[in-house]
Amino acid sequence: MSALKNWWADLSQRERMLVGVMGVLIFVVFLWLAIARPVEAGLANARERQAQAQDRNAAIRAKVKTLKALPTQQAVAAVGSLDQMVGQSAGEAGFTLERAQAQGEDRVELAIASARPTALFGWIAALEAQGVVVETLTVQPAPTAGTISVRAVLKRAGQ
Repeated sequence: MSALKNWWADLSQRERMLVGVMGVLIFVVFLWLAIARPVEAGLANARERQAQAQDRNAAIRAKVKTLKALPTQQAVAAVGSLDQMVGQSAGEAGFTLERAQAQGEDRVELAIASARPTALFGWIAALEAQGVVVETLTVQPAPTAGTISVRAVLKRAGQ
């Protein structure tokens, strides 16, 4: 510290003023580089993410509006009970039902021990197109890699 005091004392008034101006300029540059630029970059990034989120929101709202505008599908009157229709449809889709228990004429509880997720959800979408609604669905990983086990309660639409 004493060396710094001696150095400062040896400076002329003009040199002290130049060193002071240099210190202020260094401080201003430090504030600009350490605070202003990161804050500006963060704000620009936030504006970009907000614009992307607004675009996604608008796209989803447009899809929802389109889906709401579609005519509602009436449940297809299946021959026999719902458990027979679901069992037949599962067999056609290649699923082996571990359990399919009818709970009245318009509701069925089922279990599938092992199924590929894409095939399963495609089958469920096909059932929904036929007027079957998923009331509950429990999906867990199955012992076989890449497969899931499923427990679901299905019912006719409007019931």
